[in-house]
Amino acid sequence: MHGTPARRTWRHRARTSSAVLAAIAMGLAIVPTLSTTARAETSPTAVSVPGTFNSEIGCAGDWVPSCTQAQLTARTDGSGAWSKTLSLPAGSHAYKAALNNNWADNYGANAQYYGSDISLQVPVGGKNVTFVYDPVTHWVTDDINHKIVTAGGSFQSELGCAADWAPDCLTSWLKDTNGDGTYTWSTTAIPAGIWTVKAAIGQSWNESYGQGGSPTGADISFTVPRSGSTVDFRYDSTTHVLTVQTEQPPDPGVAATLGALYTPTGTTFRIWSPDNSQVSVTVGGTTHALQRADINGYTDVYQAVVPGNWKNQPYQFRVGNNTVRDPYARMVKPGSTEGIVMDVAAIQPNGGWAPRPSITKREDAVIYEMSVRNFTIDASSGVDGAKRGKFAGLTQTGTTHNGAKTGIDHLKELGVTHVQLLPSFDFNSTVPNWGYDPLNYNVPEEQFSRFNAPEDRVREFQDMVNEFHKNGIRVIMDVVYNHTASKDVFQNITGKYYHQTELSGTGNSIDDGNPMVSRMIRDSLEYWVDTYNIDGFRFDLLGVHQYGNVDQWAKHLNAVFPDRTLQIHGEPWSGGVDDPQQAQKVRYGTTPVLAGGHVGVFNGAYRDAVKGGTRDRFLGYMGGSSSNTSAIALGMRGSPLATKNTSPLSNPWDPAFAYDPEQTINYVSAHDDLNIWDKITYSGVTGGPTGRAGQMNRFAAGMVLTSQGIPFFHEGDEFLHSKVVGGDYEAAKNSYESGDAVNAVQWGEKTANNATFRYYKDVIALRKNTPALRLGTWDAVKAQMATIVNGSVVTSAISSRADAPTSHDTVVVYNPTNSSVNVALPAGTWKKVLDTNGTTDSTGNTADGLAVTVFKKS
Repeated sequence: MHGTPARRTWRHRARTSSAVLAAIAMGLAIVPTLSTTARAETSPTAVSVPGTFNSEIGCAGDWVPSCTQAQLTARTDGSGAWSKTLSLPAGSHAYKAALNNNWADNYGANAQYYGSDISLQVPVGGKNVTFVYDPVTHWVTDDINHKIVTAGGSFQSELGCAADWAPDCLTSWLKDTNGDGTYTWSTTAIPAGIWTVKAAIGQSWNESYGQGGSPTGADISFTVPRSGSTVDFRYDSTTHVLTVQTEQPPDPGVAATLGALYTPTGTTFRIWSPDNSQVSVTVGGTTHALQRADINGYTDVYQAVVPGNWKNQPYQFRVGNNTVRDPYARMVKPGSTEGIVMDVAAIQPNGGWAPRPSITKREDAVIYEMSVRNFTIDASSGVDGAKRGKFAGLTQTGTTHNGAKTGIDHLKELGVTHVQLLPSFDFNSTVPNWGYDPLNYNVPEEQFSRFNAPEDRVREFQDMVNEFHKNGIRVIMDVVYNHTASKDVFQNITGKYYHQTELSGTGNSIDDGNPMVSRMIRDSLEYWVDTYNIDGFRFDLLGVHQYGNVDQWAKHLNAVFPDRTLQIHGEPWSGGVDDPQQAQKVRYGTTPVLAGGHVGVFNGAYRDAVKGGTRDRFLGYMGGSSSNTSAIALGMRGSPLATKNTSPLSNPWDPAFAYDPEQTINYVSAHDDLNIWDKITYSGVTGGPTGRAGQMNRFAAGMVLTSQGIPFFHEGDEFLHSKVVGGDYEAAKNSYESGDAVNAVQWGEKTANNATFRYYKDVIALRKNTPALRLGTWDAVKAQMATIVNGSVVTSAISSRADAPTSHDTVVVYNPTNSSVNVALPAGTWKKVLDTNGTTDSTGNTADGLAVTVFKKS
């Protein structure tokens, strides 16, 4: 809710011309990013290792993915792996893994999709080198760079190996995908029992290690307590020690978490109470005392198991003399602190879950922020009366106004990939209100529901997410874990939920520095992804939270849901107050640490450079300012780190913060402050929608949608929605509790300003069809993008090909002046594909004033 504080289709083989090097030197020496997200390619028909040694093994040339001699063989040991041993000459070589005899899908170092070449140093005299590829993790390696480590033991036949103690069965293959020298493998397939194991090297027993890392060490014994237990194997290549750890799963029917955990024969009630041992729960008119329980991963938990079938029945916790809410409640009785016992595992959306829309990498996202109520509450939405302002209204298809599509059909026409819903969990205020005052983090807001029955309310939210997915759109939730509606929400359980220092500006900021509070947030996030199929989260005031916790939450979610490509981002600031622990909190400067969890932040620095102030009349670059061109050039490139590193930066507000383009959320308009159209008109820009004011809106939006990173905009921006009623700009500056007259989307604005809508639609389509606008790594931006500032005009020449990084095929020009400029395009035949009005198909090299112009090589 809060604003910022005031102030490849081929392989990688670089050939850089001197002219391009000069152009890069004139640009910005910034730019890194890590890896693109790997495709879910688990069943290739062929795998090869094209590289510099191909001609020496009989191929027609080097780097030929279809060469017969470079093909790996699918193993028959049940592992799914591919391997082959090749006799290679001495020398320095390089290679990658290519799938299906072409470069469309390839993997390089550290299992990265379109990753860098893997260096291979073959010793004097040559050597037989074994190559291995895993189609699940996409790790490709060789036995010179990495050991081939297997867990050979008495359990291997249980996993599908031909026999036990089989060092050459890669079903139990340990991998060092990050290159830190520690090889790991995790499985839940080993049955209950006592087993023994050793570490085998090179697919034989010629080199092996037992207890203590000794070549002559005894077998290592371990116990699997129950079938389904997670067993983790770790081999340290320095000490040669193999360790085995097992994690016992929870008893069937009772999850290892808190709240009301239902089974048909009894419900387990659990709550954290670090200060008071007098804890009880009342259900069915009977009060039951809770006893301290040892729950793995939690401390100071009290528990009672109440026999009987309590499905959909209310329950009330008490701590000491106070009735308290259940922080883990899956459903609540509205207006009370009573929870409802839920069997959420048995609830599915109508018709079952549909596949979620695929996304290759996070930079492919285009995010549309919206309010459940605002988007459909006005009659002009065309949504059925009973569904307006409700979850169901968001996904009603076939709606129009004056012949123009509205609602979800409008979103599909526009081309967005994600919707970001303003708070949709249970909040305290009555609508119309944005809902940034949480009561129950795991409960859908009842004011957005058409139903009273608990299961119907769960299913309704599931149906909404499911229908978005069916229509090709992913769903992000705006979550507010930094504060509650008041301290009364959790205070009577324990004051340890809250910071001693107020950080959110609301008087009740949550302290995730307490491990149990941090775990509550993590559990809540996991619950929404698991139960409701949510695709990601936007964190309100992410800067209140410790970056170490945020990193842990994100990595946990990505590990539990590895196929989801979850989108996680938030505001890297607190509530405009001094934080004595700022160095430990999420800021631009700590964002690089979050790269491994794929966490991004809103780029307020780029926003302000483009837009100017959020509530004042000062116009930035979009108003013609030439004083901040370096900030524009930096944001255009995805605000990359000056030096690629995952350590915190010395300046917490360093605008060059992104380790990966996915870490910058680029925007000029959101629910907070003046939206982009009201900012323009408030600043006195004249000409209306068809004149300079409308052109300025398109210019700002064009910059957001053509910059590296992830673009984001607010509902109605695409057709100049205004929150100004009767000339009242003060209400429009922060409309969180204003009525529908201010906040509701008026769909007549779409037909009135259809030219603006067409422009947004055109630029989104161009972004989707132009890989150069969606580079996936710091390295790609650095190598494939040359940016030049000429006066106030900023120009970037970009290559979409990692294998030809300086063969630029896309040129983007930002021109804030009132006059057109001539652009010096690289050699070749070029077409202008975007101008101030949207899609075009013309020749020439002029870039209009107050416009984004894009040229593509024919």
